[in-house]
Amino acid sequence: MSAWTRAAIEALGPVTDVPTVASILLVNKDTVYAQIRRGEWTATRVLTLGRKIKIPTRDLIALLYAPEPDSQVTPAVPAQCQHGTSVQVADVEPHTSCGCTPADSAVIRPLRGA
Repeated sequence: MSAWTRAAIEALGPVTDVPTVASILLVNKDTVYAQIRRGEWTATRVLTLGRKIKIPTRDLIALLYAPEPDSQVTPAVPAQCQHGTSVQVADVEPHTSCGCTPADSAVIRPLRGA
């Protein structure tokens, strides 16, 4: 099979073999076997049944067809004043991002120990 669709993968049943997984992922089956043998295969779970190696099709579907993110994402509401303050300069003008006015006057103060 040249083009694997989601429906075709789901029709494989609960598990499939390594040559089929390699065909779906467009890689050589020997590469998949070698990665499984070395413990480097992290794409899916590996079920070893005696000498047989099976791959859950659910894992393949999750790998290839990631779930859609929620379309209604609620943006985080920033706190009243999330801007950096300088120990040397204090503003008297309201900040444009939050509208707050610092209590100190706009003066340049020397750093401690300077």
